[in-house]
Amino acid sequence: MAINILVRFTPAKPKAGEDVRVQVVVQHPMEPGTRRDANGNLIPMNYINDVSVTMDGQLIAQVKPGPGTSANPLFAFKMRATKSGQVKVTCKDLNGQTGEKTADLTLA
Repeated sequence: MAINILVRFTPAKPKAGEDVRVQVVVQHPMEPGTRRDANGNLIPMNYINDVSVTMDGQLIAQVKPGPGTSANPLFAFKMRATKSGQVKVTCKDLNGQTGEKTADLTLA
């Protein structure tokens, strides 16, 4: 099963030279390996350990979350909007599942 990713820009259509906030939500349970199920068995460790954000192929942000990260984490950062382009977010968890989402950043 692929990991679902949501991407949002604020403002949605920034002007050239304006800062734009990029928000990325990775829908994942983020199991730290310390919780137990209803039968008392440990739930195996499985969390997102790599989130990469590129724009037109150039890396603009990278996060290496750990087991203490909450479920369905939200990552946000600001960048200067200098041109329109395609923002691509990829992620991977400990079990090898991956997710990918592209979003077009369009200048006003």
